[in-house]
Amino acid sequence: MNNVEIMTNKELKMDNILSLRKKLKQNELSDEINMIHNYLAENRIKRAGPLVTAIFNVEQVNGEQIIDIEILAPMDKKNGLPEKYNFKEKFYLTNAVYARHEWNPAFLQETYNKLIKYINDNNLQQITPAYNVYINEFSSINDLDEMIIDIYIGINPNIL
Repeated sequence: MNNVEIMTNKELKMDNILSLRKKLKQNELSDEINMIHNYLAENRIKRAGPLVTAIFNVEQVNGEQIIDIEILAPMDKKNGLPEKYNFKEKFYLTNAVYARHEWNPAFLQETYNKLIKYINDNNLQQITPAYNVYINEFSSINDLDEMIIDIYIGINPNIL
């Protein structure tokens, strides 16, 4: 695994975003992402940037892990969306702590741990979940070790 460099005062900006926030089982996530890809393709909408996810909560229900997740897909144009999806004209995260994870997503927790340690060691206050920006996307099991995921966590700009 590459050494993780942590940076501060980073920004994440997107326009014309398809948003889906839902509670899902882990194994349902790829189905939802595929449905988004299919919707965009069927409506001749191009993605205008990488797919982004944010996990708001994880809970155990009847022995299964349920994830409260938001999936964000920037689009090349404004478009009326089916009721299942929300449209966000702009997404702007500022004053974020940032790290790039260049390795298998199975080890993403190690990068999160380094970011959280940095936040705690520097007495910063986290005010957003971690936003994961998928710079390259999974296409086969052989690509997992080549994954690149940028992680942004919003920090309170106030000193309390």
